[in-house]
Amino acid sequence: MIALALLLSCQPQPQPQPEAELQPEPEVPPVEAVAQPPLRVWIDADCSAGVPKRDIDDAVAMIQAFNSGELDVVGISTVFGNAALDDTDRLGREVTTRFGPATLPVHRGAAQAAEHDTPAVAALIAALEREPLTILVLGPATNIAGVLASRPDLAVKMTEVIAVAGRRPGQRFTTGTANAKGHRDFNFEQDAAAFESLLAADVPLTLTPWEISSEVWITDAEIERWAAGPAAARWLAQAVPSWIDLWKERFEVPGFNPFDTLAVGYLTHPQLFTCDTHPVGIERHPNDVTDPAMQGDVTSPDKPYLLVAARLPYTRTATYCHTVDPSFREVLMQRLLVEAADPRKP
Repeated sequence: MIALALLLSCQPQPQPQPEAELQPEPEVPPVEAVAQPPLRVWIDADCSAGVPKRDIDDAVAMIQAFNSGELDVVGISTVFGNAALDDTDRLGREVTTRFGPATLPVHRGAAQAAEHDTPAVAALIAALEREPLTILVLGPATNIAGVLASRPDLAVKMTEVIAVAGRRPGQRFTTGTANAKGHRDFNFEQDAAAFESLLAADVPLTLTPWEISSEVWITDAEIERWAAGPAAARWLAQAVPSWIDLWKERFEVPGFNPFDTLAVGYLTHPQLFTCDTHPVGIERHPNDVTDPAMQGDVTSPDKPYLLVAARLPYTRTATYCHTVDPSFREVLMQRLLVEAADPRKP
């Protein structure tokens, strides 16, 4: 209309005429938001919920993923780590059968580092042959390394690998203020060679390490909400007591960090995460073990470290997540407290 007025002002003025009736502009239909299809995800886990004084976070993360509409979990593989494979396989199947999609398959994986001839490796190869997948590595990366060893061509079908591992140079994993005893980079140190395979294959790698999970706490208040919640949350409440008691006794803190849940949260709520892409590499440095019960081997003078930092001299990079919005804990709680999405589940 402005352009038309300017044009008319430059022309001889016509004799007055009856005012023409203005025609309304055609309505533009609203643009509808296109719903994104769920992300196709494979979960590799070392579930130990209920084993005395062992981690519960794999089970929490699995249930979190099952209850997240952003994700379509297409397969589960089990691996040694938080407990022996017989336990992690049994519990991975129990969590999946009770709280996951009714037809979701579970595949038995490695019982120790470098064990690659397993049903889990065969199943993940078959799945990647069918389609690209995002892979959540919640334990040692042994099964993923097995795929890369047998079928290196399938690295391009791994859309992204999200692993619970890694640290900054010089970082020590301590918990609480009254106790200097800390944690090792557990998943990485269980099979460092598997992570070497991931780096060599140049698959897109994101790390949700101890640093970011140490910002989130599950305390008695959250567990009370689990106990009053739906079946999956009640099951977690029954499995958690010896684990939270270990943290209270050893670290003198009122709760525990739900490590593996940050890997799932990174996929479902990326806006809550602050991550940077930096060079990544594996280096040997003096052993930081001071407490064998929590940190493992004290006999070796050094050990491997999975390090990420801008100053490192590597061309290989990884995305390193280091900060999460405080609202994440409530986001996690809501995912655990919803009724089962699958009507065939309790």
